Amino acid sequence: MPKSSAPIQTSLLAITQTAVGCGIGLFLAGKLGRPAQKTTATTMISIGALLALPVLVVSVMRAVNRPESARGMRRRLDSIRQDSGFPDEAEIL
Repeated sequence: MPKSSAPIQTSLLAITQTAVGCGIGLFLAGKLGRPAQKTTATTMISIGALLALPVLVVSVMRAVNRPESARGMRRRLDSIRQDSGFPDEAEIL
């Protein structure tokens, strides 16, 4: 699977799960009393936010580690310094 499609699939999964949660909440809203409605709504919103959290973390990490950032440049320089430039013997065989 290409790297570029993984965030899209994760986003679609998060949106789908949130939509299902909202649908369940709306379905139950008329059958519950006012305090139970508030509890259910809070729970559904919390679950939706937790499901969207991995997508947000990936987005922030990409922004922090982009090649133009100071951290990205430092990581690239470190990888250049650690690599001898010669292939390992395992790669030759």
